[in-house]
Formats: sequence, C-alpha cells, structure tokens
Amino acid sequence: MYLNSEQVNLVGQVFESYVQEHHQKQLEQILAENDKDAHYSLIVNAMTLFEANMEIGEYFNAFPNEVLLVFDNALRRAAMSFLQSSSQQGKFTIKQNLHARITGLPVCPELTREHIPRTKDVGHFLSVTGTVIRTSLAKVLEYEQDFMCNKCKHVITVKADFEQYYTFSPPAACTNEEEGCNSCKFTCLSDISSPASCRDYQEIKIQEQVQRLSVGSIPRSMTVVLEDDLVDSCKSGDDVTVYGVVMQRWKPLVVDSRCDLEIVLKANYIAVNNEQPCGVVINEEVRKEYDEFWETFKNNPLAEMRFWLVCALKFLACLW
Repeated sequence: MYLNSEQVNLVGQVFESYVQEHHQKQLEQILAENDKDAHYSLIVNAMTLFEANMEIGEYFNAFPNEVLLVFDNALRRAAMSFLQSSSQQGKFTIKQNLHARITGLPVCPELTREHIPRTKDVGHFLSVTGTVIRTSLAKVLEYEQDFMCNKCKHVITVKADFEQYYTFSPPAACTNEEEGCNSCKFTCLSDISSPASCRDYQEIKIQEQVQRLSVGSIPRSMTVVLEDDLVDSCKSGDDVTVYGVVMQRWKPLVVDSRCDLEIVLKANYIAVNNEQPCGVVINEEVRKEYDEFWETFKNNPLAEMRFWLVCALKFLACLW
C-alpha cells in the first residue's frame, strides 16, 4: 500500500505549515548560507510535529520512506515561500538540497531500541542506540540514471534500487503515452561524473552496548547507511543514537545461487551521545591578562617563562 494523492497533499501542507511556525529562524540561517549546492538539515522534533497533527504520525509510522520524501519536498516549498515573502531577498539564496531530520521519538518499545532490530522491524522508523565499531571511507554514489527509448527518444529517469545495493534496472517498457510506444530497448544517457546524479555515501557498523546486555550475551551488530550531510558525522568508538528506517537488501539475483538478505538501517539522523564540551572557559578577565602580558613583556623571555608557569598552576587548580 502507498499514500494516495490526497494523503500526500495533507502531509505536505501540515509539515510546510509546521516548519513556517516552528523553524523559521533555522530556515533563515540555512538560506543565508553561501553554498547553494551543499546539503542542509533541519532537525524536527517528532513529538512536537505529531502533536500538531496526530494523523501525520500514523502515516509516518506506516509509510516512513514516502513521508520523509514528502517532508523534504514540503521543506523546499517552505523555503521558497520564506524567500518570496522576505524583504531582504538579496541576502538569501534558495537551497535545493534540504532534508528534514526526525528526532525526539517517544521512548517506547515500538519506536526506541537499545538492541539491534530484527526482521519484524523491517519497514519501520526507529531510534537505535549503539556503539560505532567500524566506519567505511566516504564514497560517491550514483543514485539516478537517464535512459532514452531507442524508438521514440523518450527519456526516463531511473533511481538506484537501495534494496539491491543501489543497482540500476533499465525500464521494462517505454512509458511515452503520447506516442503509444511500448519499446523495450533503451540507451543509458547518464554520465557518472555528473554531480547532479551523485551524492556522498558511507556505511558504518554499530554494535549493541555491552553494559545494556545481560550476562553472557554476545553483542550483535548491524550496518547503517549514511548519505549526504550525514557522512562523517561520527567515528569509531562513538556512542550514537541513529534515527532511520529498518530495511533489507540483497545482492542482484544469480541463477542457482543463494540469495542472502541483510537487515540494515537507512539513517535519517544520527546523534553522537558521548561528545564532551571543553571544560576550560576563558573569560574576558583572563583574556585581558594575556593581552596585557604580551604588550608589557614581549621583549623579556624570563618574564614570559614565569608567566606561563603561573598559568599552568592556575589551570591545575581549576582541574582540582
């Protein structure tokens, strides 16, 4: 089952209104950035969003991949509306690569996991907590190709199939309704070097946190797929919470060969939980003391050495 056009319009309108009401400042900051081709994220709290319209929450739980795509389209419309209504249009530039990142899911067994999801969770949007044990190199992913019908020259855009490791399958038949063409022969037009058809891609592996397991249990792990601005958002050893859709994928089928299914998490947002802020804060008084020293004793190395010794003692006193 899929969302019908009426449901798509409802979801888009509700999310566009929600962004304009709750995230106008963040949207303004994104539009003020100089790089119009970069990818930008708008972090949305799921609890607040679903409170605005509970029906959206039901659609999101049932069709997460479709709803996330509708969210991104609605986010671009909200950005365009803001730009058109702004009195400082010269200050902003429209951004096409906007992503709605969903966080703040309710803490309940149906949506939050401290253990690796299983087969029953496929197709559901979950938050999964774990430790990053491996990160791959960032790669360039080609996610769409253009195919031209050899008979009527109609061009069809085909997206890479996530469930088959982003492979492409040529169209089965021409979809040109005006010409009534049913040809099944196509020529690929896409250039893999075109930035418009590529995006950043990375895979990481997360493992269940040992402290959350019962005695004698072996921690399980799973692959997490990161795209666009989520790439390089964490490193090995980080404790993370990944928000995304549990999906399954398999390599292209081969005759007389076994098909191995793999459960993966396609990330929509990733939060690093063990980032610690710096514990030393330099206030204006300390900064002024530094400036006065460099001005007064810049030609006296002995005074410089004594000063740094005093600073070291002050730093150790703060730590104690």
